[in-house]
Amino acid sequence: SEEDPMKVAIVGAGNAGYSHAYKLAEKGYSVRLLKTSASMHDQSFDQVCRQGGIHAVDDTNGGKEGFQKLEMATRDPEAAIRGAEVILVVTQSLWHERVANIVCPHMDAARLVIVAPGYLGSVYFRQHAANSRNTIYAEGESLPFDARIIENGKVQILFRNVRNPLGIMPSKKREEGLRLARELFDNYTLRDSIVESALHNPNLIVHTIGTIMSAPRIEYSGGEFWMYREAFTPSSWNLVADLDAEKLALLHAFNLPGQSFAHSFQLRTFEDLSEDPMVAFKNYAAVGSPKGPGVVDHRYIYEDVPMGLCLMGSLGRAVGLKMPLSESLTHIASSLLQRDFFAQGRTLESLGLSHLDADGLKRYFID
Repeated sequence: SEEDPMKVAIVGAGNAGYSHAYKLAEKGYSVRLLKTSASMHDQSFDQVCRQGGIHAVDDTNGGKEGFQKLEMATRDPEAAIRGAEVILVVTQSLWHERVANIVCPHMDAARLVIVAPGYLGSVYFRQHAANSRNTIYAEGESLPFDARIIENGKVQILFRNVRNPLGIMPSKKREEGLRLARELFDNYTLRDSIVESALHNPNLIVHTIGTIMSAPRIEYSGGEFWMYREAFTPSSWNLVADLDAEKLALLHAFNLPGQSFAHSFQLRTFEDLSEDPMVAFKNYAAVGSPKGPGVVDHRYIYEDVPMGLCLMGSLGRAVGLKMPLSESLTHIASSLLQRDFFAQGRTLESLGLSHLDADGLKRYFID
């Protein structure tokens, strides 16, 4: 009936999955939480299943403690996805193609699929759900809330982004997609394209530079490294500026608005956009940022280098741009961890879009 709450499936049962499931259940939505792997948080997820929901300490609501019941917490994709009107994918971007293969066969009612953070991962869902012609696909560069699981079945919700931009495909449905997304969280805003959302993912710049250039400090510190506070000295900010310049050149080549890393960080996290954007970054570093990473073999490298830097290089080559810093950082990361991130990386080939020329890519992503 019209009185029934919207059914939302959240794919990914980690920090992000717990916090957003809790928040949506608190708002009255019928929430299904789907776990698609057995790599992390298994005992915690088993506890969620036993208790039928999620406990939380919500720092965005004065530290209030609460419990929210879920419609289901399950490892069964069909049970979670059938009938879901909105699907929020919050897994690591490394697994987007695998998750799309798991989720898409069961999509029968999806009006909106949000993949966040994306790195163009929404392309996999659009391709694998070819029969869902009316579905809208969106990508976030970040998520509405940041959180940490603090014990089995319990999450601490740390802060809420002020604005949470989305890129949406197809472009003719951008306004409808934003309206649906804002029914869930009113801090969603709109980018012109999923390419913008992919390249404005802050992890593309801060995780890669902050971790790669701090490898000796990470290994020497024995777990006492605070990346956001320690890694971004004046000289490393030169690297941030140069990598940012490659990103801005790529956005320009796609005829998309340019926005610096600092301004996009400010847009998400800071109310006053007239302030110096570095104030937002320094505030996060001092107050909101987590400790770590504690090891060099961390997702800040093994996810953000192949999914982010390799993607940027592939897009650059497609439109005739050179990406020397993104490629150099990928080479260094590959040497640090003795892995070939170029071979593992997300590219237009791996996305199934290598047949498109520059104009074809612009039409696919933007028109």
